[in-house]
Amino acid sequence: MSETRPPWALSTTVASTSDAFPPILPSPGGAPPKSGRVWPVRRSRPAPLPYWPFAALIIALGVLLRVRQWWFARSFWGDELYVVHNLRDRGYLDLLEPLAFSQTAPPGWLWLERLSLQLFGASEHSLRLVPLLFGLALLPLVGYIGRRLMPAPSALAALLLVAIAPFLVGYSNELKQYSADAFCVTLLVGIALLLSRRELTWRGGVVFWSTSLAVLVLSTLAIPVVGALTALLVVHALARPGRDREERLRELVRFVAPAPAWVVVAVWVYVRLLGPGLSDPQLKAYWQGKSIYPAHPLSDVPATVDWIGATYRTLATVPFVVWSVWVAVPLVVVGAVLCWRRLNPLAVFILLAPLAVGLGGAALSIYPFNGRLALYAVPSWLMLAGFAVASPRARQPVLGWVGWGAGAALVVAVAVPQLAMDVVVTANPARAFHQGGGANVADYRSALRQLSAELRPGDVVLATPVSWNAQAYYGPPPDGYVVPAEPAGCARHPVSTLLAGRSRVWLFQATDWDEPQNRDLIVRLGSGGAAVTERTFRGARVVRFDLTGTATVGDDVCLVPPPRGGGIR
Repeated sequence: MSETRPPWALSTTVASTSDAFPPILPSPGGAPPKSGRVWPVRRSRPAPLPYWPFAALIIALGVLLRVRQWWFARSFWGDELYVVHNLRDRGYLDLLEPLAFSQTAPPGWLWLERLSLQLFGASEHSLRLVPLLFGLALLPLVGYIGRRLMPAPSALAALLLVAIAPFLVGYSNELKQYSADAFCVTLLVGIALLLSRRELTWRGGVVFWSTSLAVLVLSTLAIPVVGALTALLVVHALARPGRDREERLRELVRFVAPAPAWVVVAVWVYVRLLGPGLSDPQLKAYWQGKSIYPAHPLSDVPATVDWIGATYRTLATVPFVVWSVWVAVPLVVVGAVLCWRRLNPLAVFILLAPLAVGLGGAALSIYPFNGRLALYAVPSWLMLAGFAVASPRARQPVLGWVGWGAGAALVVAVAVPQLAMDVVVTANPARAFHQGGGANVADYRSALRQLSAELRPGDVVLATPVSWNAQAYYGPPPDGYVVPAEPAGCARHPVSTLLAGRSRVWLFQATDWDEPQNRDLIVRLGSGGAAVTERTFRGARVVRFDLTGTATVGDDVCLVPPPRGGGIR
C-alpha cells in the first residue's frame, strides 16, 4: 500500500547511479508551516561531485606513473628476452606456431609487437610500447565503466586504485601480454555489467560476442572469462522474474545467436596456442614446484585449506599488493554488499568472475593463477572494492556514514602502501617492482655494455649457458659457453684449449640463476695465480681474469655447445 505524502515533503528517491550523492533530506515528516500559507521548499542538496575533472586528474596520475617507467627503459630481463628472440626470428605467420623457449602469447598481441619492431626497431622503448598502450587504455576504460554504473565516489575510488596498482603500472612496461590481459578482461566485464542492467537482446549479443572475438586474439585468458560471463548472463536471463518461459528462451536465443563464430576461433586458439603452453613439461614442473597447484586432492580438506591460504598469501603480494587479510577480506565483503544493493547480485558475480576463473583453474591444475598470471583479475577486484565508498543512503544517514567511513578507511589502507611503492619506483625506476627474487630488474644491458667498452683485440669472452639470451641480444657474442667439469672430466673439450696464449679472459654471468655454479667457475678460472677483477650489476656479473702465463688454466672448466638460440663468434 503506497504512502500518501504531503506536497511539501521532499522525495527520498535516490537519483541514478551516475549521481554522486543522494539529496539531503529535511526532518522526517516535515510539518507544514504554522501559518496557513504553504511556502515552497527548496531541495537541500549539495552540488553533484564533478566526476570527469577528478577522474582526469587520477588518469593523469596513472599515465605519469606508467610513462615514467617506460621512458626510463630499464634493461630487458630473461623472460622478455625470450619473447624478443621469438619476435626477431619469426615472421607473422610463424608467430602463429607455438613459441620457442616455453613462451606463450596470443597471436594478435604478437603481431602488434612484430609491427612495432618493424616500425621502430628492437629497442626497449619500441618493444614495450604495446604493453604501455594497453596499460594506458585501461585507465579511461575503468573511468567510463565507473561513471556508467557506480556512484561517483565509488567510481573515483576504483579508478584511483587501478591507476596506482603497482603491478598494473609495472606490467605496462614489460614485454609480456599481461597488460593486454587486464585491459581485455576488464572490457568484457564492463560489457557484461551493462548487459546485466537490461534484458538481453540480439544487438547486445552482437556487441558482446564481437568484442569477445576481437579480444580473443589479444588475450587467451578471454576464453575462460567469456565462458564464465556467458553462464552468468544466461542464468540471469532464465531466472528473470515476471516473464514466461517462452519469452525467456527467445531472449536467450537472440543473445547467443552470434556465439558459434566465437566458439570456432576460441577452440583454434586454445588447441593451437594456449594448450601447448599449458602442457609444457618444463612449465608444469616449475608451477608444481612453486605450489601453485594443489599437492593433494581437493577432497583432502586440511590440505586444500592450506593451499588456499598459501595461494592468498602469494596473490596478496603479487599482483594485488594487499598487506593484510584483515584489510582485503572486509574490503571485498563491504564492496560486494554495497554493489549488491546499488546494482544487483549479478553485478557482484560478474566482478568476481575473473578471480573465480583463475582460482578454479588453479584448483583443477589447468591454469597457474599466480603472480603476474593473475594480473588480469586485478581491475575487476579493485572496482568491486571501490563500492566500499559508495555514498550513504539517505534513509539511514547515521548508519550510512559510519559504513562509508569504514569502507573509506579500508580503501585508504590499501591505497597508501601502494602509492608509497609507486613513489619509490618513480623516483628510482631502476628498482621497478621486484618479484621472483628480483629477476625482473636484472640489468644485463649495463653489464654487457661495460664488457664491450673494455674489450680488446685478442681477449676471450666466455659466458654461462643461462646468460645466452642476454648476450645474444646486447652482445658481444662469446667465444664459448662454460660449465664446471664433472669429476669424470669434460665430455668435449676443456676451456684450456681456448685460452692457450691468451692474457685476458672475460666471463659474463647472469647471477639470478645458478649462483653456486657461478662462484665455482670464478674460483676455477682464477686458479693458478690469475688476477681476478669482478664488477657486479643487478642480476649480472662481469669478471676479468688477467692470466699470468705460468700455469695452465681451465682444465677443470668445460666448453659446452651453445644453447638453443645462442651463438659463438
